[in-house]
Formats: sequence, C-alpha cells, structure tokens
Amino acid sequence: MKNTLILFLSIFLVSSCGFIDLDPKSTTNLSTITIKSGQSFGFCVGKCHAEMTIKDQHVNFLVKERNFESGVLENKEYAYKDVLSAQKVSDIEKLIDTQKFFNLNDVYGCPDCADGGSEWIEIITADDKSKKVTFEYGKTVPEIEKLIKLLREEREALSSKYMKQ
Repeated sequence: MKNTLILFLSIFLVSSCGFIDLDPKSTTNLSTITIKSGQSFGFCVGKCHAEMTIKDQHVNFLVKERNFESGVLENKEYAYKDVLSAQKVSDIEKLIDTQKFFNLNDVYGCPDCADGGSEWIEIITADDKSKKVTFEYGKTVPEIEKLIKLLREEREALSSKYMKQ
C-alpha cells in the first residue's frame, strides 16, 4: 500500500511539474501541412493579389497584377521561390493548432466589401482536408491573431524583396 501511494504521489508530482504533459497540445509540422496566406482587392488596378504558399521551409510567392494602360485589361503574374529560416518555420509551427483552426468560421467581417480588401489563411493537411478563413484586409481574427500577424509580416517582406517599384 505504501509503495502504491509513493508511486502515485511521484507520478502526480512529476506531471504537475510539467515533465509529463497529460494533455499535449497538437503540434503542427510544416512538412505535414501546406499553409497559404494572401491578400486581394477586387476592384483594383495594379498589384492587387499576393499569395504566399508554405510547405516545409519552401515558399512560393505569387503576385497578380492588372493593368489597363493600353485601354485593354492585361493580367500579369509574377512567381517567386524562397526559403524560410528554421527559426521562422518553428515560429509558424508554434502558432498553428489545426484542430482549433478547422473549427473557425469561414468568413469574419465583410472582406472585400467596398473594396476594402480581404486577407485569408488556408491550411491543407496531408490527407487533403482544407480550411480557408477569410477576413477583412488589415484586421485579425482573435483566435489566430498572432499567426495572421506573422504571416502578414512574411508576405510584406517577400513583397518588399521581389516587388520593388
């Protein structure tokens, strides 16, 4: 009886000190998901659409441009490839909880109303399950605010790097 009590107390103390996580948070690895983050403006001339796709450390950055210079609407696309640092990958992974993300609403606010623009984050799992959350440009969704801000910063950095005017 005494040994059982000691064993029980030992397990309790170890788990309460954080050495054993009895309720582990689901961790996400960027090698098992694809994450997309973008922004778009519906009624726009110029570089109106930017989308970043991350898989592992690899980033594809796509910018779509609409011009009306010659009186004819012209669409151009610019595609770039980049690599994220291991630290940036780790930072993103820490902010993704796919279970919570998949429980979010599809739309927040009124994205692209009165051409205020829209932003989105989409997660695609290895088994092709996907969820896209769209929200007003420049705004956030409280449950994923840190993720939105980090991905927005990365998109802006890529835009500055590749789309210098």
